[in-house]
Amino acid sequence: MPDVSLFSPAATPALRLPQSGAGLPGRAVYLWALGLALAWLLTTLVVVDRTTPIDNTVGGPDYSRGVAQPAPVVAVAEAYQAEASSVAQASTVAAQEAPAADTSSAAAVTESAPAAVAVPAAPQPQPVVAQPQTPAERWRAEGIILETEGQEWDATSLANVDAALSKLPAAVRASLGSRALGPLRIVVNSQGRALSGKQPYGRAANFFSTNDGVNELVLYPRQSAATVLHELGHAYNLRTMPAGRYALVLLDAEMASFMAATGWQLVSTPDQVRAARDQTQVAYAYDGGFVWPRLSHEDPLEDFANSFALFFLDPAELQRLSPARYDWFAANLNR
Repeated sequence: MPDVSLFSPAATPALRLPQSGAGLPGRAVYLWALGLALAWLLTTLVVVDRTTPIDNTVGGPDYSRGVAQPAPVVAVAEAYQAEASSVAQASTVAAQEAPAADTSSAAAVTESAPAAVAVPAAPQPQPVVAQPQTPAERWRAEGIILETEGQEWDATSLANVDAALSKLPAAVRASLGSRALGPLRIVVNSQGRALSGKQPYGRAANFFSTNDGVNELVLYPRQSAATVLHELGHAYNLRTMPAGRYALVLLDAEMASFMAATGWQLVSTPDQVRAARDQTQVAYAYDGGFVWPRLSHEDPLEDFANSFALFFLDPAELQRLSPARYDWFAANLNR
């Protein structure tokens, strides 16, 4: 059988098969030779794979420098690790060189517009509502006492006294009665009794008295505001007089001015006036044009009290009835 050669003689050694006459069957010898050839071929291919590195560069491998030796496995692993480290370092440098995010604007916004925090509103203080004062409380604060113990005050009496006092200016109210004798005390009863229990007139009456060393205004129940104002006129007129000395007011400069303006003349001498118990024991003359329709007594003190009441209750009416009286009160008590 001729020689069987799979490669050229320059590349591979000649493979000579045993002759069939060597003692082996012909087919077995053939298979043995074929297996030997395949084994040699596989060995050659493995050597080529190990001695020819993969080159991914464009153009293919350059063999002019000789065949490169295969890199050990450890060397290859170290190369990949070095490359990975280089990439990581490059990333770190890039991150460091990259401009930092500008958070100043956000910070500024945060500072200029802080998040709203709901704060519960503080409870508002409740306004103090002043309780309305009663007439008695209100007038007591001004030194005018409405005496109630043992008296006969009713709604009408209280309302008319309150109305009468309210008509007067504060300066006039502050001059009701002699302040040397304490506050003005107003009582209401149907017997005409003072706080001491005395009845100066022996019956029901309206009057102002300082007989007991106190300023007392004694009223019959349900008297009109005009009547109350009349008695308050006496309290004002006698504000500088000693207790129980009513006639002395006729010597007072203010009273003398009123008498001259309205037509009254004092007939009694000053000494007679000083000796008189009250104004009813003094002589007068009157030549004024106006006459009141009704007076408890024809004397300057009652005229003064009537004029006082009408001036503060209805000044236009007083001006119509007696311009002289209106002008005097407007000049002396309009305050």
